[in-house]
Amino acid sequence: MKISPKSKQCIVLGIVLFVLIRLYDIQYEGRKPMFIVDYKNNTFLKDETTFNFVSGSLHYFRVPHQLWLDRLQKLRASGINVVSTYVAWNIHEPQKGDFNFDGDADLIKFLKIAQSVGLLVNIRPGPYICSEWDLGGLPYFVLGTPNNPIKLRTMDLRYLKHVDDYFAKLLPMLLPYLYENGGPIILVQVENEYGSYQACNQEYMNYLTNTMRTYLGDKVVLYTADGWDMHHLICGPVHTKDVLTTVNFGPNSDHRSAFSRLRAFQKHGPLVNSEFYPGWLDHWGEPHQCKSPEVVGDKFGDMLNSNMGNIYINFYMFFGGTNFGFYNGANMLREPLYQPDPTSYDYDAPLTECGDFTDKYFAIRNNIVKYRPELVDADLVPNSAKLSNSIKKRFGKVFFQEVLPFTNIKELATKAIQNSPMLLAFEDLQQDFGFILYEQSFAQPQKDNLYINGIRDMVYVYADDVFIGKIYRHSDQKNITLPPFKKLSLLVENMGRINYGKYMHDFKGILGDVKINNELISSRSSLWNIWTLPLNNTQKAKFSKLSSQPGNMACNS
Repeated sequence: MKISPKSKQCIVLGIVLFVLIRLYDIQYEGRKPMFIVDYKNNTFLKDETTFNFVSGSLHYFRVPHQLWLDRLQKLRASGINVVSTYVAWNIHEPQKGDFNFDGDADLIKFLKIAQSVGLLVNIRPGPYICSEWDLGGLPYFVLGTPNNPIKLRTMDLRYLKHVDDYFAKLLPMLLPYLYENGGPIILVQVENEYGSYQACNQEYMNYLTNTMRTYLGDKVVLYTADGWDMHHLICGPVHTKDVLTTVNFGPNSDHRSAFSRLRAFQKHGPLVNSEFYPGWLDHWGEPHQCKSPEVVGDKFGDMLNSNMGNIYINFYMFFGGTNFGFYNGANMLREPLYQPDPTSYDYDAPLTECGDFTDKYFAIRNNIVKYRPELVDADLVPNSAKLSNSIKKRFGKVFFQEVLPFTNIKELATKAIQNSPMLLAFEDLQQDFGFILYEQSFAQPQKDNLYINGIRDMVYVYADDVFIGKIYRHSDQKNITLPPFKKLSLLVENMGRINYGKYMHDFKGILGDVKINNELISSRSSLWNIWTLPLNNTQKAKFSKLSSQPGNMACNS
């Protein structure tokens, strides 16, 4: 059969292409995925190619696991290609040695879903995370006790033992999900905003870095995140070449100034804003914090289009979610101003607490489409049949039908301590959350002035099982006038442990004196009966039908 010259050319070309493809396959056969910092060119490399990302924070523990797919798809639909999440130690180890990675704590399932929708992961395992979460994510038992406190976030061997035990469980679980091992994790943070903590201990930060390297290997990209003032950048970063330094700032800061300050500490490497704040946190009793979509969108666009080169940005938060249970934290920037956080962690984020799109969401997406179009997934469209706002329903007025009387509350106690010569704190009794009840009985009637200090955080005062009043932690008024009584009951509520700053040794209960008419109760040779009420067993509660009309319930019912 005669072959035409044109056919010969096609055959030769085909052979050449086959050989080239085979040579490429041989060259790269067996090569593992790679994600590294290119310090020379101030960028990241993913599989030897310059890599851009925009990241958004979404914490798996702040949204029911049934909704993870919806929230992650909506995040990806914005053009964001990396999801950032903290790991909250206290949901995974609520009691010492009692680990939980199921349900809403199933971190591995979250990582798999993120990868399935095309997201890479920036994971922030702490051990401290702040995040307006109880004790900054640390479990209560790392505090020690009021009479034997543990020095948090330091080289205190008692603290490090707890961290070592936790990381020995957590970090091996993460290893298979590093990008180099075929998983989605490209970044791992060391500690969190350590420059904001008074300890300023480089030995501690080096210890955590070495621990992470031991479990995760030498190739994983480790980084720190801190504010951009001088003190933060002196104390927060790990001053070695294998840990990237990043900074946090919001739309009210000048990014040129922030990154110029960073360059004084880290001459080369990608410019990363690890926490760009599109909203802000709330406290009980204060107005909901808001930031305008225009301000957030304009500042975001300025950074994407900056003449400083590629800037990598993580929105904190992109979806806020909810502080379920008793996990809300609190702030106290100065004594005695205690500011507990509410259950809602909406954060005025681009996605609302119920997962709805906002104008802020689209302001962000429009900038990504304009300046980073290669990040957009055309198959994920916001406000489409696949990705829509959550369905709302109106239920009208919902009235409470039952109440747990105060006299029945002891039935929910998990511990009962009789005849204690002193008031014991939550931590003395291995209690994490909820309430604690202190009770005294007297042979002779008492009356007049009751004084309590060291309240952590709210005490409800009962005389002979009748509610008299309450005293708040930072209230100037620490006194209550009592009618004659023979039994004093003090029900103390833990409203959230402080999660930031120098007041984190936030033990709960009554830590000070209880006096009647300026005389210490302890001086009367009286003993306390104590009941722990974490309220993790409310299915046992014996409720009573409400007898009063809605809105008119008596305080002592």
